[in-house]
Amino acid sequence: MKKIFLEDEPDLEIFLRHNSNSRRITLRISALDGKITITGPNYLDFKEFRKFAESKKSWLKSKRKAFEPPIFISEGIKIPIMGTYTEISFSDVREPKKIGGILFVSKEKPVSTQVKKYLQEIGRIHIAYMCKEFAERLGSKVHKITLRDTRSRWGSCSNDANLMFSWRLVMAPEDVLAYVVAHEVAHLKHMNHSKDFWGTVEYLFGPYKKERTWLKQNGSSLHRYKFDN
Repeated sequence: MKKIFLEDEPDLEIFLRHNSNSRRITLRISALDGKITITGPNYLDFKEFRKFAESKKSWLKSKRKAFEPPIFISEGIKIPIMGTYTEISFSDVREPKKIGGILFVSKEKPVSTQVKKYLQEIGRIHIAYMCKEFAERLGSKVHKITLRDTRSRWGSCSNDANLMFSWRLVMAPEDVLAYVVAHEVAHLKHMNHSKDFWGTVEYLFGPYKKERTWLKQNGSSLHRYKFDN
């Protein structure tokens, strides 16, 4: 995907996307991480997109100020694991190992790769366990569980009982993770958001308002953590 860098604003990174269905140029700022995307018709050239972006420079700068800066995973950084902040520290370990409030990683491998793998592994364990417990209570069965790094949703349920979750949920408090799992498992019975569906979520998890609110207010913070090498 091409990028546009505005004059005198090198930090204002804009991603350019052509779309055959577009009739005009549009700008979008992701509510998750502040990523700026400019989209427009296939027939427009790069100069047209840049001209449009330049005209929106002041507006873009004001909007970006509302977003917190990204946190790049490295030694000494603290990340939330099940809602508890944990410091990343070097040690003579072959695989990441969490002891108390410290996650020990090897000096011989990229830190972000080790931490991401660790989060995905413990996320899979917790999510699989919760899915099994909730599904059994409904008399249902989950066919397959997939973990992804999704931007637009925390989880999903397909008609053939395949569940998908964002592995970043393992950084949220455990009750928030459990609420999302209960939400998706409830879709095994109700593929909608009807009154019966929400009743099933409450049957599985209990009162969920606090956890749902936490996710709406704080979910975007989980995307601040960058695992690029």
